[in-house]
Amino acid sequence: MRSPLSSRVNRGLLAIAGLGLVSWLAWHNLADELAPQTDSAGGYAQRLDNATSWQYDDAGQLAYRLESTQAIQLDQSPTGDRYELDSPRATLLDADPTVPPWTLRAERGTVTDRGETVELAGAVHAQREPHQERGLLELTTEQLWLYPAQHQARTDVPGRFSETAPDGTPRWHSNAEQLALDWGDKILTQTGQVRDEIQPGTTGKTD
Repeated sequence: MRSPLSSRVNRGLLAIAGLGLVSWLAWHNLADELAPQTDSAGGYAQRLDNATSWQYDDAGQLAYRLESTQAIQLDQSPTGDRYELDSPRATLLDADPTVPPWTLRAERGTVTDRGETVELAGAVHAQREPHQERGLLELTTEQLWLYPAQHQARTDVPGRFSETAPDGTPRWHSNAEQLALDWGDKILTQTGQVRDEIQPGTTGKTD
């Protein structure tokens, strides 16, 4: 049976249909590029830019202030209170208001347990300004866990603790595989291989 349309007409219709298909595919690809990208792992429930949070201790006193350029709450967190931080900066306050706070910074961080646990990672640097007979105290490591309400911090990776006199003269430095710091009771505990270098005439590490 012959088609009621000529072969020339058939070819024209096929060409139009082909052009339409190509145009649809091109638009489909462009729409994919323009569509907002989502996290394949489930996205995020909340994103905060230039976020600041405050945490209080059991006595109701402000324990620390935490800032970050961006804080993202992940959907897949079973507790719903896990936040991933970019460029976090923390200020840890002493119970004695006359004692300078510890200030910390890192490349990234994680907040869990409703703010009671903070993990800092990547080029972690902490310092406390000179106070009374103590000079500038500094701690550097690659990973640090903070428990601000308990005024405690610890690391399971090597860290370096040091003190510098107000005139810029190094007093001592100490390298250890692990350390724990209770800045409320002013106790530093180091474990593993500990290597100290103390300059003559300084008071050492105890505060």
